[in-house]
Amino acid sequence: MGLVTNPFAKNIIPNRYIVVYNNSFGEEAISAKQAQFAAKIAKRNLGKRGLFGNELSTAIHSFSMHTWRAMALDADDIMIKDIFDAEEVAYIEADTKVQHAALVAQTNAAPGLIRLSNKAVGGQNYIFDNSAGSNITAYVVDTGIRITHSEFEGRATFGANFVNDDTDENGHGSHVAGTIGGATFGVAKNVELVAVKVLDADGSGSNSGVLNGMQFVVNDVQAKKRSGKAVMNMSLGGSFSTAVNNAITALTNAGIVPVVAAGNENQDTANTSPGSAPQAITVGAIDATTDIRAGFSNFGTGVDIYAPGVDVLSVGIKSDIDTAVLSGTSMASPHVAGLAAYLMALEGVSNVDDVSNLIKNLAAKTGAAVKQNIAGTTSLIANNGNF
Repeated sequence: MGLVTNPFAKNIIPNRYIVVYNNSFGEEAISAKQAQFAAKIAKRNLGKRGLFGNELSTAIHSFSMHTWRAMALDADDIMIKDIFDAEEVAYIEADTKVQHAALVAQTNAAPGLIRLSNKAVGGQNYIFDNSAGSNITAYVVDTGIRITHSEFEGRATFGANFVNDDTDENGHGSHVAGTIGGATFGVAKNVELVAVKVLDADGSGSNSGVLNGMQFVVNDVQAKKRSGKAVMNMSLGGSFSTAVNNAITALTNAGIVPVVAAGNENQDTANTSPGSAPQAITVGAIDATTDIRAGFSNFGTGVDIYAPGVDVLSVGIKSDIDTAVLSGTSMASPHVAGLAAYLMALEGVSNVDDVSNLIKNLAAKTGAAVKQNIAGTTSLIANNGNF
């Protein structure tokens, strides 16, 4: 094996790495080794430029989620070889770009919520218990949330920002949040929403930035005693990342239910992260008016459930009453994140395995199946059980 585990990944960020520690070493040993690395980086990167002329940062970003420890940093070839040789290091990944998983659509609304509470297409109402996600918090790791939008009724806050301002310059995160918990468009209409901004105005970011967001979620859940009462939605993705997938596992160990988009490349989710993370609830997209798999939706054994992801009406960002219609597995994932919050409040389930099994069991009871699906992929369609 070379210095990095993913030398052929798409959209590699030059000279930026994610270093994951060997968890057989204790906290004290890892902290001491990281302090040594930090001192060397601060000295070695000062005024130095990378392969493409970019100035190398002298800072490192540290991650600690349950027993999973890592850091992100800029480094030249000599420095990364030095880090690779340390016995405290388990593996190193090249950092890669990630992108939100939404597609712009025509301005006509699809009955996604209606589909969620009916056995088949053609229903008339969205039927739900009025607990509606009460006392559950949904973390939206995305482009931010327009927290002043009327749909959120004061239930949305800005938790952390790893990009720039506490705004949503793209609209993707606000749309996602609206599907999770908006008053009109939301699945769980009483859920608390927390914006964790890791994507910029173009909907782009990096795996290291996503890890920063996940670290915040873990810290916030622990500080506010929300373990077993927290959902995290990540409607984003990039190349396969062992680091991101392992962080998802660490996050579930902290009592957080992760729901992620399968991705929009019409490929096997095994090639992507976080869609391939075994502990995540990975969501593919269907057209709610036909139950046909969306042609863009990723597929494979890693997909756990399908949900509406074509022409989904939700929150826009041009004003506090604006709406927007988007398509993508990004729009399917928040249907299931909202459903997870709804079921956690209603049924008292709290860990990812129980939540995932309940979602799958309710889907199976409807008898509905995805049409024009890909072989080897689940045909389950998300449902809240009110059919």
